[in-house]
Amino acid sequence: MNKYLIFGSGLSACKDLEGLRAVCRSAMSHGILQFDTAPSYKTEEVLSKAVSLCGQELGITREEYFIQTKIDPIQMYNGNVAEYFKGKLSQMNLDYVDSLLIHWPLQKYFMQTWESLQWLKENMYVKQIGICNLRVRHLKELYGKGIIPDILQIERHPLNIFEEERAFCERHNILLQDYSPLCKMHPRISENVEVRNIAKKYNCNVGQVILRWHIDTGAFPVFTSTKPARVEQYSHVEDFSLTQNEIEIISSLNCNHKLYLESLVCPGF
Repeated sequence: MNKYLIFGSGLSACKDLEGLRAVCRSAMSHGILQFDTAPSYKTEEVLSKAVSLCGQELGITREEYFIQTKIDPIQMYNGNVAEYFKGKLSQMNLDYVDSLLIHWPLQKYFMQTWESLQWLKENMYVKQIGICNLRVRHLKELYGKGIIPDILQIERHPLNIFEEERAFCERHNILLQDYSPLCKMHPRISENVEVRNIAKKYNCNVGQVILRWHIDTGAFPVFTSTKPARVEQYSHVEDFSLTQNEIEIISSLNCNHKLYLESLVCPGF
């Protein structure tokens, strides 16, 4: 099993059952058993069904695969998150999810939402709880209040390595998940001569090298593809490890580049 890679069903993923089923089958056939979704992606129910069907085909039980979803701002605003989520489980035909994250931690509704997540965990509707899109200053503030998420999910890639956040997670045993891990194959990554040479050395492509960089820096990359062959290709990142020098070469691409600006979506936190 590839215990690090997470297949994401985000906004650029397949939305129909057969398309998503094809990429999920490719993922699960090659040891990728962790899946990420959210209400705003419009894939929660179809992803759960696709993964269940593929699991039945491949002899993979529910206990062996991992499904993660989120609480979006609209659910935070509406309140009564625990009741909402129990209804969502029914719609996804699940007894539990493996992790539930606060997608955009709006400050006004954060504490009541976090308390709901804690209740859901205590009552075994979820196994782990976490937060997305926080910076280290927020993590420190929450830590001072006794709030330590099981998981932090942030946009992280070689053009924005978020070293302070990574180090904080390592110190406090928080699982770090990196979304947009390839930074949409930005030319600064895909055309970099040193990165291409590393790929040539390991007889792989640049995308595989960057996913391996995430793993070798202690993170779980959340990647998305609509192509089963690409999913299979990325599943082979456990076939090699980068040297410390190669990790440093890739990390040196850091230029604080962001694809998504949290302040536009989540003002005030």
